[in-house]
Amino acid sequence: MLWISRPHRFRFAGWVAALPPALVTLWQCLQLGAVSNGHYLTEVIAWSPALGLDLSFRLDGLALFFGLIITGIGAAIALYTAYYLEDDPRQGYFYSLLFLFMASMLGVVWSDNLLTLFVFWEGTSITSYLMISYDQEDEKALTGARTAFVVTGLGALAMLAGLILLGQMVGSYRISAILANGDLHNHPYYSAALILVLLGALTKSAQFPFHFWLPGAMAAPTPASAYLHSATMVKAGVFLLARLHPALSDSDLWFWTLLLAGGATMLLGAVSAFRYDDLKAVLANATLSQLGILVMLLAFHSEAAYAAVVVGTLAHALYKGPLFMVAGIIDHATGTRDLRRLADLRQSLPWVTGTALLAGLSMAGMPPLFGFLAKETLLESFYDYAEHHNLLLGQLGMGVAALGGALFVGYSLILLWEPFFRAEAPAAHPAHVHHAPAFSFVLPPLLLTLLGTTIPFVLSPIEKMIFNAPASAIAGEELAIHLALWHGFTPVFLTSLVAIATGLFFFWQRSWFRHGFRLMPEWLNGATLYDRLYNGSYALARWTTRLVQGGQLEGQISITLLCVVAVLFYALLPMGGIRDLRVDWRTVPELQEVILALLAIVAAVVTVRMQRRLSAIISLGVVGVVVTLVFAFFGAPDLALTQLLIEVLTVVLLILVFYRIPPQPKLSLSPLKRARNFLIAGLMGIFGFVLALISIAPPYTRSISDFFSLNAAPSAHGGNIVNVILVDFRGFDTMGEITVLAIAAVGGYALLRASHLRPLPMPLSQQVKEQAGQAEQQGGDHA
Repeated sequence: MLWISRPHRFRFAGWVAALPPALVTLWQCLQLGAVSNGHYLTEVIAWSPALGLDLSFRLDGLALFFGLIITGIGAAIALYTAYYLEDDPRQGYFYSLLFLFMASMLGVVWSDNLLTLFVFWEGTSITSYLMISYDQEDEKALTGARTAFVVTGLGALAMLAGLILLGQMVGSYRISAILANGDLHNHPYYSAALILVLLGALTKSAQFPFHFWLPGAMAAPTPASAYLHSATMVKAGVFLLARLHPALSDSDLWFWTLLLAGGATMLLGAVSAFRYDDLKAVLANATLSQLGILVMLLAFHSEAAYAAVVVGTLAHALYKGPLFMVAGIIDHATGTRDLRRLADLRQSLPWVTGTALLAGLSMAGMPPLFGFLAKETLLESFYDYAEHHNLLLGQLGMGVAALGGALFVGYSLILLWEPFFRAEAPAAHPAHVHHAPAFSFVLPPLLLTLLGTTIPFVLSPIEKMIFNAPASAIAGEELAIHLALWHGFTPVFLTSLVAIATGLFFFWQRSWFRHGFRLMPEWLNGATLYDRLYNGSYALARWTTRLVQGGQLEGQISITLLCVVAVLFYALLPMGGIRDLRVDWRTVPELQEVILALLAIVAAVVTVRMQRRLSAIISLGVVGVVVTLVFAFFGAPDLALTQLLIEVLTVVLLILVFYRIPPQPKLSLSPLKRARNFLIAGLMGIFGFVLALISIAPPYTRSISDFFSLNAAPSAHGGNIVNVILVDFRGFDTMGEITVLAIAAVGGYALLRASHLRPLPMPLSQQVKEQAGQAEQQGGDHA
């Protein structure tokens, strides 16, 4: 293998990388027979039995359907990546992110536990952020990744609260148990849980008004765009809505939210696709439109709607993924994705042209391709709703869907005609193919496109195996889906023909429509409002920081201490105040206690009165030694030893730090500040006194000391109860404290080395003054 060039080694790695997802796809295909007959696979791995948490997975029809899309298209993307990133030394890093994302998506669709699902859900957010920001030198990529992560992350936090509510409502976090509960809509928490879950799903699937993040994420490498933003990640929200449909869909809130959000996203995405000249930008907005259709369909309760969701999801994956890959191949071969610079590529890229033609006509919904079947099932669902439920709403939905289909035809034909079939490009510098792609580069999108082209002609053998089980899972009951390309000259077919004719008109008058759609107000994009909120949050943070932490250190400490005192007194209010503390005031302190208390008081007073730092540090150390003696007198030698070690270490560190800090002039405080400091000091003294009274008063509840005494030896196998508490019972707390100390030590080390660092640049005004002074001095020297 030494004679193989570096790019060829990377290409060979692509075939190896495609093998794991291909094998998982094959394994899932072997489960189709059993799952289509109503069986399912389950696996439960104990995670935290004490908290009732486990990793539970369930492979039913819906999970298997989405799993096949994830791994099947994932295998094609893995092969495609080797050619797209053939000269990139960070190709291995991208593959690691790709497989982490793939595993997270499989975890989302296979999970049978809400909390497990959320863990994998966040895994997709983190890995997608890293994939979008793959090119860390590209500011657009970093901005797009940050926007996607913020929007989907905030939605995920809301969704987590909703999932916890669902678990509390049912008494179990098992998704199968939640789906079996048919009375959730009568629960008082139903509306709150539904809204929170919808926020998570709508933000993930880029639905209005959260749709703006998806076009910005197209700055990712094309393999990421083809995989994340057409076939998998953006469909996670659709999957969640489909998964929880049997349990949450029985309300008007569900119906109108999905109908309006999905309809608005469908129209905005389709219209916005006309506004751009970048191939990936057009495809991104087309993806928005298709996602809106799927969300809108999930608002309904009908067999036609369930069939349309399943068919539309698969059809979209099998034509949009290849189209994204075609856009990447064109960019790779010509160095641009700008439609204004592309023309007549059919001569130099014949295999790419054939792939784009099949996938583009499917996206346009042209018969007899898979996209046409998806469009027919969409129109059929609205026609069915008009016949059996609401005539006006059904007809209105059918009209909106037809308009969306017409826009699909318009921009699909633009994507095919302008780069491949027109003779000349209108730009002053048209692009040319620098090197034709290898056939293996075109093979992944070509295979997916051929698969999508074949499916409409083999519906009878596969409809039960592929479409029935996921549609039944969405419905929550057994369905028998029957699909066909030809139903005769029905109103649905005639509407589809009208949509195609209207789309041809859009394409014919594309210049006029492009100009008109580009005049749309910017606020419809949503990015403008997001940018204002984003910048406003930073402005608010800067203002509050200047207000709270912008003054001297004593002012900041004063605010902190006053808040501590206020919290204590607020906590004492329900208890009746200090007078109700059950303290035995007749207790007479012993001589050593009085001596230690006086020593501590004297040392504290000396500490604050000393003018020299070294004297103040020594006095402060005396206070610590007194505390050590208190522990020793009261039978806690281990605490006394710990306190002594800490005091010695603290004194040494303070001496080292203050040795490196230059002396500061003594500040003269105004009478008002002196009074403020005296008041705060007095309040803190009262604070400590009250805490001491509370600690020696009889407890209001049973003490936990007995628990530690009884369980230290049998549970933690330790006789030193304090050590057992620190290491075992409060092990995570101790680890957190050690982490904080380590961070503080790093910060202190950085401060100690501050004198060795490069000085900060002087302000521009001072630089100008010094340059002017140097020039004047040089002029005087010459004179």
